[in-house]
Amino acid sequence: MGKKYRISKILKIGSPDAETDDILFDTFVQSDLLEEIIDTRSNKSILLGRTGSGKSAIIKYIEGNFEDVKRLAPEELSLRFLSNSTVLTYFKSLNVNLNLFFKVLWRHVFIVELLKMYFRDDFDKKLQNRWYHYLREKFLKQIGKIDPKKEKAINYLDKWTDNFWEDTEYRIRELTNSLSNNFAVGVGINNSHFNSKAQLEQAIKQSSIVDVKHKAESIIHDSQTKELIEIFNIMRDDLFNDHQRKLYLVVDDLDKEWIENSFRYDLIDAMVEVIKEFRQFNGVKIVISLRENLSDLLKLGINHAGGQREKYKPLYAKLSWSENDLKTLLDRRLKYVTDDNLDVKTAFYEKRRNRETGFQYVLNRTFMRPRDLISYVNHAFENSKNKAYFTKDIIYKAEIPYSIDRFEALEDEWRENYGNIGYICNFLNGIHNGFMLKSLTEDRFEDIYLDDNIENSFKGPLLDAVKDWKSNNINSIGFFKKIVFLLYHIGILGVKKGSSFPIAFFYDEISIRKEDISNSNKYFVHPSLFSYFKVIDMDQLPESN
Repeated sequence: MGKKYRISKILKIGSPDAETDDILFDTFVQSDLLEEIIDTRSNKSILLGRTGSGKSAIIKYIEGNFEDVKRLAPEELSLRFLSNSTVLTYFKSLNVNLNLFFKVLWRHVFIVELLKMYFRDDFDKKLQNRWYHYLREKFLKQIGKIDPKKEKAINYLDKWTDNFWEDTEYRIRELTNSLSNNFAVGVGINNSHFNSKAQLEQAIKQSSIVDVKHKAESIIHDSQTKELIEIFNIMRDDLFNDHQRKLYLVVDDLDKEWIENSFRYDLIDAMVEVIKEFRQFNGVKIVISLRENLSDLLKLGINHAGGQREKYKPLYAKLSWSENDLKTLLDRRLKYVTDDNLDVKTAFYEKRRNRETGFQYVLNRTFMRPRDLISYVNHAFENSKNKAYFTKDIIYKAEIPYSIDRFEALEDEWRENYGNIGYICNFLNGIHNGFMLKSLTEDRFEDIYLDDNIENSFKGPLLDAVKDWKSNNINSIGFFKKIVFLLYHIGILGVKKGSSFPIAFFYDEISIRKEDISNSNKYFVHPSLFSYFKVIDMDQLPESN
């Protein structure tokens, strides 16, 4: 009989981040959603999910398994130039709708990147930086002549010189400078007045705000050149007209600070609208990953004329994981790092006294996503002490640092939306699980009520709720309802609507609305945060070994 396997505390089942996960492809779990994403006939183009749900893993899978893939990294597109533009920041201060202009930018970027991929082989061998001549000849071969509109469109690309082909930053700068020059001519001033917003305002002080705004919007509208539209039509009708060759543009890391936030939200809005336009291309898929909290901050389909959210829903692919999917993932990773010595069945303790197994205990303390599971098991390895499997003691000790990690991750994930959620969550310390609104008192929020600088701590709907309460626009119960619903949306609390209902967390199929936050319901801290908040819950007290 061979020597019994012992778990080493230096083992890990990979990294919680796809970007640094060395065993991602060796243990990858495919899903129906992945098939939809890589299917160029499917509309699913926007990977929507929370941190750690597998968005970046799918992007990496596409890069690793297809030949014609181009990643567009937002921080490498030099889009900060836009937020440094005096004329654009001035337009924003006048509440000028920049959506049309941003759509032009994305059309340029996507058009050129797709052309570069389409002509990849011929470009290196034949074109020698005269690619537009080759494009012209291609149309001659195809139809025997060139339509005047197509000729004009090709000449339009030619006027941008080789930089149009090579340098995204150059194109963005040229388009922005062109907009500035046209605006200067339109309002009758010298372009040198664009050195600062104050100079610009001084130069056009004789014009009314209404006139300036109208002129700006007119110029932005004119920036949608007929040639660019014709280029789009050429690509749709003459180049990308079948599904035999598949080309992918992928965009990740939109949640990073690649541009000032107000511009970032508008640019992502415009990108989504343009992605919908490019669905007309056969064999082409533009795939972006979008974190759910960032999606909450977008105004897509609200502020733009004719835009409805419903039109863009077919583009969204929301990531979700079943218990079986996560078990398969963990099985593969355990086998991989232990040379097939451990799997889920052998790594965790069995069910005792009609309670859950070790795996179920861990799974119940995740938000049903890979990152949580990987993080918990890695902490269990650290506490393994050469045991043959993860005992109750190992699992319970691993829960302490894991729970801290989960709350810190939630703080980071939702800070952009709400500010310091740790501050508002202090009332949960030592709370009895299954609490009701009537059990809460204003004393639990005393520090916040007495805080004269809440703008430094909170933002968005959370700041509005605190302000309304402190200004007596809502009573304490109204305030508690707002906070509880917000914490449900974040993932910290679950809602039990009645004795016949299960506890619903954000990832469950049960939909919870604001109207469901009532005095008669019970509220539960998510099990991943029991340790962090020292929640009092008799059903979850550890058994003795």
